[in-house]
Amino acid sequence: MAKNSIENTALRLRAVLEVLAAEDPSAERRISRGEVLSAAVTRVPLTGSEAELLASGAARGERALSNASSKLVKAGWITKEGRAGWSITASGRRALQDFPDTADLLAAMNGKAPAAAPPADVEEVIEGALQEAAAVPGIPPEHHGAHEGAELPEPSFPQPDAVVIAGNMGSALGRADWDPTGLQLTFDRSDELWKLTADLPAGHYEYKVALDGSWDENYGQHGHRDGANMNMVHDGGALTFLYDHATHTVVTKPDVSA
Repeated sequence: MAKNSIENTALRLRAVLEVLAAEDPSAERRISRGEVLSAAVTRVPLTGSEAELLASGAARGERALSNASSKLVKAGWITKEGRAGWSITASGRRALQDFPDTADLLAAMNGKAPAAAPPADVEEVIEGALQEAAAVPGIPPEHHGAHEGAELPEPSFPQPDAVVIAGNMGSALGRADWDPTGLQLTFDRSDELWKLTADLPAGHYEYKVALDGSWDENYGQHGHRDGANMNMVHDGGALTFLYDHATHTVVTKPDVSA
């Protein structure tokens, strides 16, 4: 990973803590994952290759930050409670006070003692803490799909139990229209995307993403929860839907292998 990207991700991790620390702990509503990450990226904008879009439609830098935030959880500094939102712990607040220097903060997050690390090691500490989390996970070919007895790695961040494309294309594919249990996607651990390929007739379609078999949690345009319907005009033929739970966005491709 480029040095600038490592440093930027480190600064955004600090920004995540600062954003959460500014929240009122007595508030009834906790700040959502999307709001936290968006605020961090606003404070430290994406530059260069960080702004490149991945297959999921998310920017490379956004995905890196989302994955790297798992380090904050492992350090005991933040909690992620799904629909309940994110929050900072007492340890996370102390870390902000105890480590005003970002390199020291990252060293502590990675289980190292900042005071004992010579200045020459600072970049290595940051890279060691972030490089694995910031890269899109790679999995050997034998781990693609389900294999009896294979031990698969855990996703880098929590995933729903089920993801469904629910819209007016259901009846064209032998399902009910707008059924939150109908057109189910399959999770691919190699790139942490949910995927569905269907032979869809030509037409104009509207749809949303429904999670866990109901409309309680659903995402529409631009990954907004309870957002407007997504729209597309399809010329007919095989079409692949890819859903990224890190950004709650959907992209479609005529051929996912292309």
